[in-house]
Amino acid sequence: MKNLHFGAGNIGRGFIGELLNKSGYHITFVDINKDVVNDLKRRDTYTIRILDENIEEVELNNFDALNIAEEKEQLYTAIGEVELITTSIGPNVLPIIAKDIAEGLKLKVENNNTKLLDIIACENMISGSDFLKTEVFKHLSEQEQEFVSKYVGFPNSAVDRIVPAQKHDDVLLVEVEKFCEWVIEADKIKVESNRNIEQVHYVEDLNPFIERKLFTVNTGHAALSYIANYLGIELVSDGAKHADVRKDFIAVLEETSALLEKKWGFDKAEMEAYRNKTIKRFENPRIVDNVSRICRTPIRKLGYNERFIKPIRETEELELSNSALLKACSYILTFKSEEDEQSVKLEQLIKEKGVIEALREVTELTDTALLNKIKEGYEKLV
Repeated sequence: MKNLHFGAGNIGRGFIGELLNKSGYHITFVDINKDVVNDLKRRDTYTIRILDENIEEVELNNFDALNIAEEKEQLYTAIGEVELITTSIGPNVLPIIAKDIAEGLKLKVENNNTKLLDIIACENMISGSDFLKTEVFKHLSEQEQEFVSKYVGFPNSAVDRIVPAQKHDDVLLVEVEKFCEWVIEADKIKVESNRNIEQVHYVEDLNPFIERKLFTVNTGHAALSYIANYLGIELVSDGAKHADVRKDFIAVLEETSALLEKKWGFDKAEMEAYRNKTIKRFENPRIVDNVSRICRTPIRKLGYNERFIKPIRETEELELSNSALLKACSYILTFKSEEDEQSVKLEQLIKEKGVIEALREVTELTDTALLNKIKEGYEKLV
């Protein structure tokens, strides 16, 4: 089995690459970083260091690499030869690689290559593969789209593994937490062998699992970090153990758990166990991660369908408590970093338009009562 993986960064090498390697796939990493690509070409192995109570090192092999800027013809040819394409490049980059994937698929159509293929976006977003498909299809004719729809699947997926910011003398070494979760939509898979990837959970309806992860791990991680940042705490693991931070961010998780139980029918005890496991992951002292990194891009995190505003909207609709979520949004407004473009922009919006109008623009919320609660919480903090 052959795989093309777009994104040879820490998630690609330390998460998706590990599971595919365990399952016997030959992985061709596709990236623009010359140092990483050249090292992957030059070497036969690289190491993943798993940061748990006992540190474990896993050695991976059976890979090569392509430079997306310099080896496009080889990339287009490879798209017709593999059974699986995966990505871990960030949602904003998907439209950029879509053109290259489309070029490879055009060649597949031209050659009447009916070899089945699955393309899976492994990103922190809802319906990432659907989004990528839409972007790819923008570059295909109607006839090409029909061919691709018949022979290429775009199963959505949800991924979860904490990979801290890191720098090593060995450019390929990557440190990760032990826990990982990769969930894939079963009914959209075209290639039967892609139903047998080790440690992957295959489901018919992915949405409950995507939202469980986003509204527990991502919402919790961000809430913890903004609160800890406000209190001058630098590390996520220290924030997770601080009494004042715990009180507020665990309250956020209790609210999102209640939403997930009511919306998707998750069992209360099951959600409590998932929540507690998530908290333990944040407490891991071996995962050295700065809260300032998690706090970056506050405007994106306050987006209408993002980790805070979407659960706030839906708890409001279902008449569930959301006071802790609203308080977390107040903390987001206190984050200031001259190195973060969105932080600077948000601060300017508040100065120029006031808190309510800035929030209305960023969150797209129209409920003045909710906006006022965030504003009142913010004013208590400043």
